[in-house]
Amino acid sequence: MRNQRRPTHPMLIAIAALMTVALAAIPRLLKAAQQPPVAAAGFAINDFGLRLLSALRAGHETENTIISPVSIAMALEMIYNGAAGNTYLAMGQTLRVTNLGDSINPLNQELLKTIKDADPSVEIAIANALWAQKGFKIAPDFIEKTKAYYGARIRSLNFEGDPDGANAMINRWVDKATKGKIPTIIEKPDPHARLVVTDAVYFKGKWSWPFPKGATAPRDFNTADGGAIKTPMMRLEHDFGYLENDDFQAVRLPYGNQSFAMYVLLPKKQTGLAGMVSKLNEVKWRQWGERFVNREGTVVLPKFKLTYQAQLNDPLRKMGMDVAFSNEADFSRVNPSAALKITDVEHRTFIKVDETGTEAAAATSVSIIATAVRREPPPFEMIIDHPFFLAITEGESGAMLFAGVVTNPAAK
Repeated sequence: MRNQRRPTHPMLIAIAALMTVALAAIPRLLKAAQQPPVAAAGFAINDFGLRLLSALRAGHETENTIISPVSIAMALEMIYNGAAGNTYLAMGQTLRVTNLGDSINPLNQELLKTIKDADPSVEIAIANALWAQKGFKIAPDFIEKTKAYYGARIRSLNFEGDPDGANAMINRWVDKATKGKIPTIIEKPDPHARLVVTDAVYFKGKWSWPFPKGATAPRDFNTADGGAIKTPMMRLEHDFGYLENDDFQAVRLPYGNQSFAMYVLLPKKQTGLAGMVSKLNEVKWRQWGERFVNREGTVVLPKFKLTYQAQLNDPLRKMGMDVAFSNEADFSRVNPSAALKITDVEHRTFIKVDETGTEAAAATSVSIIATAVRREPPPFEMIIDHPFFLAITEGESGAMLFAGVVTNPAAK
């Protein structure tokens, strides 16, 4: 888990968001009749999430990096409803929702429903809330949109008089929503806070075809820094959705009724992960997703449990949101009489993968302060014994719940 220095500015708006590792292709170029409308929201989330993942890995190529594209995007898109002027344009471009305009809200509403209803055997929960300073006026339209489309209830807290109590209440909400996997999203109470927007997601799914526990055994995993570690490796022979080209192998590991799945991409070169991730984008992801075919084979996958946290300020600035962090920011649709800007965006994730399935969670906080098929091929073998990319997706929307890279499955 990587810790980064937090800003010293007081916080006005914090957004916490939580999720599971899910990535899927969104067929943007297909005709509308060939894809559900909700896929437009999924495309935007995947495009944003893959670019953010690449930005986060810059300078940290040997570290595990797990993010929740759905969580981060959903949190920022709630705040997007409060932006205006150049801030609205910059956020829309960064989030890839400019062409969707206000329709992003009903699309996200449909996306949340699609994810929730996709598979009754998979435990998936997404919750949102607004936490407002008592007496601080928030535009009714902003409150109504977050309530109507994101199900966010508004609660009054006393950030000024009891910052510790307000902070504790928000953290308890996040802890409960993630079933204890993300116990804290806001560590330092801020008496200047006026609004906190929280989004929490929890995922727990059992493999459609569990890995036999008796087949799990220690094996070498070649880490990104050139070393090797012994780690428990699971093994399963089955018919899988499979893709192979000159650069990598890829396998689809479904959960439950197969609406959700984890995709694992393994570079053929042990040192090839950085190059593969830097070139990964939504268009390639969609194209690759269309080329998976069922094929008999053997998968050897590490058993692991990882946590991750990072501050997202710099990556978001570099991706085009710099104005939202500046004194020129315009969040007048949150409060028309207050000058506001984003000061801090934090993200935390948890993922556990074992023989029975996957459990994952994520949390994000955004702080704002006041300012001015062919012939049957032979069986494949995919031994995932060096750094790899993974994603957990929902099938209809294609939305990435979680995406990331694992460079050392033994790290905690």
